[in-house]
Amino acid sequence: MNDLTTGKEDETLSLHIHFVGVKGTGMSALAQVAEKVDGATVTGSDVSERFFTDSVLERAHISVLPFAPENVEKADLLVASAAYTEKHPEIARARELNIPVLTYPQYLGRLMTKKRGIAVSGTHGKTTTTAMIALVLIQAGLDPTVIVGSDVPGIGGNARAGHGDLFLAESCEYRRHFLNYSPEFLIITNMEFDHPDYFTDLADVVQAFATFAAKVPPYGHIFVLDEDPNRALIHGQAPVTTFGFTPEADVKATDITFKNQGSSMRIFIHGQYAGDLDLHVSGRHNILNALAAIAFCQEIGVPAAEIFTGLSTFTGTKRRFEQLGIRDGALIMDDYAHHPTEIRSTLEGARLSFPDRRIRAIFQPHTFSRTEKLLREFSEAFQAADEVVVAEIFASAREQDLHTISAASLADLIQQQGKQARYIGTLEDIKNYLSQTLSPEDLVLTLGAGDIYKVGQGLVC
Repeated sequence: MNDLTTGKEDETLSLHIHFVGVKGTGMSALAQVAEKVDGATVTGSDVSERFFTDSVLERAHISVLPFAPENVEKADLLVASAAYTEKHPEIARARELNIPVLTYPQYLGRLMTKKRGIAVSGTHGKTTTTAMIALVLIQAGLDPTVIVGSDVPGIGGNARAGHGDLFLAESCEYRRHFLNYSPEFLIITNMEFDHPDYFTDLADVVQAFATFAAKVPPYGHIFVLDEDPNRALIHGQAPVTTFGFTPEADVKATDITFKNQGSSMRIFIHGQYAGDLDLHVSGRHNILNALAAIAFCQEIGVPAAEIFTGLSTFTGTKRRFEQLGIRDGALIMDDYAHHPTEIRSTLEGARLSFPDRRIRAIFQPHTFSRTEKLLREFSEAFQAADEVVVAEIFASAREQDLHTISAASLADLIQQQGKQARYIGTLEDIKNYLSQTLSPEDLVLTLGAGDIYKVGQGLVC
């Protein structure tokens, strides 16, 4: 077993953990760090369809088996994706054999207790903020363990098993999963109403974050966006540091200048000028993500100059304003944005970075429940685009029979907001439409948490 204090490892790993649904972004990340942090031998199973995590698992030398009950028979512990129920053949077989079964958040919580936990939470910006912090910590020589919700070139994937005592993890509020974690440090990038299939309203969301903040011990620290209207409800035993654009924020940016796919600014920490920062990712939202990273990293003692140097080398993550390629002069990009605030921020960032291009937003709504509950907000989120194409709604497996709203009606509402908008249902039809209408000055930006990225890939391949 590992000596978690020194990072030394025995040659024999005794614990066998099997991951059901190992190709999931979070599951593949856990599988990669389980060997070093938990002293485990790892196996995994999933469907045959290929995802970006296949290459991540291949790099980690984790083979993926087809689902079969016999896969679990030598396991000491099963970690199961939330996508599968007790009826799944591997989970059912584990129950028959009395093999413990943990969910993704339960197992992540277990791992976090073995080191100094850093939880990055919030409705938006979790992945980018986690990736930014990871890059700074790595460059500062702190050798963290990292779990992040995207493929990050700067850390070589979506996970990293380090020998240091810091465990950095993206922490999702959905179904209050993050309450399985007991971090020493908590970062809250923002709090907005999302996941309407679980949360009843914004107050319910904020209550979940407040409960999480109350778990941070007195010797820990909480970091929260100063502009968040519910910031005052986030408190507990630990001290709180704020970040943002307000004059009152403990960590803030001033004199911001936007440039091609980036920005420059002056940074102040607790009222003192700390230096200049150059970012190479676009948008005001990414400045806020960087401020959250600065607030945390300076608190644990990383010198400001090292923080700024690390952040200046950050070039983004997969599916976060990711450039897929160029076709006939048109720039093809993709972003995971699937909430109105994320869409608005991404499009405003695109406008700041590419003021002379025609921005063509290709949006695939994600889940019927979110589209219905936030319909008005969605219709108003595309003001920075020149054209909007709405694809068919990408339904969750939980709501295949819920057809309470249509993508076509959303396109009509966007049109009523004064934007050129149209509904084109299938990805193939959207790709054909774009192929026939592309101009060299275009910026085509696919938006959504489903498979809309395939449109952009199809244009550049």
